[in-house]
Amino acid sequence: MIRSFLILLFSCLVIGTATAQQRLPGNQNIYSANTRGIIYDKELGFSLAILSPRNIEFSVRSGKIVSFDKMKYWSLGLGNIRHSRERKINPEDFNPQTNRISRSYTYGKENQLYALRFAFGTRKYISEKAKDKGVAMGYSYEFGPSLGLLKPYYIEYELQDAAFTVIDIRHDGENTAQFLNDQGRIFGASEWTKGLGEIGLRPGLHARAAAHFGFGAYDEVPKYLEAGLMADFFLGETDLLIESDLTPGVKNSPLYLSLYVKVTMGKRW
Repeated sequence: MIRSFLILLFSCLVIGTATAQQRLPGNQNIYSANTRGIIYDKELGFSLAILSPRNIEFSVRSGKIVSFDKMKYWSLGLGNIRHSRERKINPEDFNPQTNRISRSYTYGKENQLYALRFAFGTRKYISEKAKDKGVAMGYSYEFGPSLGLLKPYYIEYELQDAAFTVIDIRHDGENTAQFLNDQGRIFGASEWTKGLGEIGLRPGLHARAAAHFGFGAYDEVPKYLEAGLMADFFLGETDLLIESDLTPGVKNSPLYLSLYVKVTMGKRW
């Protein structure tokens, strides 16, 4: 994963450098050739981020442009957090009682974790400011409080009876064998809504830093690409997978590190 991330980051640098040499038609930038004044002083953006391992985050960002190359902002985002050792299993089973085909499920999964993140941050451009450059390269960083939403993970489990009865169960510490040993009786994951009423709250903190590429960086409609590293830390247990001899290498931790790529589009005024 790290190798792929480095390749992607290098590609972004190459693309950003090449695009920076292209001349934009008209006066699209927020500065003139003779001044350092800015026309826009506010910015609103909406973002989609892909994080390792296989996580997604949606966020909104609102900022104050304090100079042509610097912005202070706040952001609010919601995303999921997976364990790096998670793996999907598809039982490919059919239940004649319910006339349903089984769903895939995550082996040994105990809880699902979602993070609501609020942050204060700074974006700074470091590439040369020139009127004919449509791409600016720089960096961004942010940190702030998080609220973890820990939802129990339920599976559908077939009882050994003539009616092919299927029940929903969650891991309670005493039924580990049903989750890990009885794969032939696991019908798949329960409905996602199962367990919503049992969500636990986990306060935490997060921080991230990224290389930043602004395409049309000084236009009225900002378009960004960011690639960086994020850390989440939660207070209290946030066990995602069952730790057992049958799940080698699984270690739960309140600290989660992720590589990520984020795209943003928005509006300046």
